[in-house]
Amino acid sequence: MSDDIDTTADALASVQSNENLDTVEIVDVTEENHEVCIHLQLPGSPNFEQRFERPPVWGANCDLKRVLDAYGLGPDEIEGLVGQQAPVTREVIDGTLHFEIDIGELSRK
Repeated sequence: MSDDIDTTADALASVQSNENLDTVEIVDVTEENHEVCIHLQLPGSPNFEQRFERPPVWGANCDLKRVLDAYGLGPDEIEGLVGQQAPVTREVIDGTLHFEIDIGELSRK
């Protein structure tokens, strides 16, 4: 447990030292049933996960489609997200640092 606290503290120190954390790397993408999990890696920190539902029909209001479109990828090219930098929002929820892909910012790309 203290390792988690230490890595979160290191991550917060990065934020305070003005390291650019407006984007983070997508290090892995996993799929299970109808869900896609995008793993975001902050330097010196554990992975943050963001899950998206894989819809049976892709529409303009589908967040996963919006993410893939921003990188010029189709529904069967999800693995192409690995290695990409993604704009993120960050906040502290219940005392824990949380990062999430900023879909609105991606849409402006």
